[in-house]
Amino acid sequence: MNPQPQQPRWRKTWSTVQVGLLSAAVIACIVMLFVGDGTLNRVWAVALVFFGIALLGHITFLVYTARYERNSR
Repeated sequence: MNPQPQQPRWRKTWSTVQVGLLSAAVIACIVMLFVGDGTLNRVWAVALVFFGIALLGHITFLVYTARYERNSR
């Protein structure tokens, strides 16, 4: 018996799209921290933390979903 239902395919696809977008946002924040004029460094640092936490959350979801699907077969 399967204790947890599988995630819908659209949820994994949407999370994968968000991982790509968040990765681009994290890279943009890092670039702006290094090449920016210095007046918005705090803004870019806060954005980097926010986007980084969201990115880790989506990656964790995808890893656990893949691991669960692999082990439930």
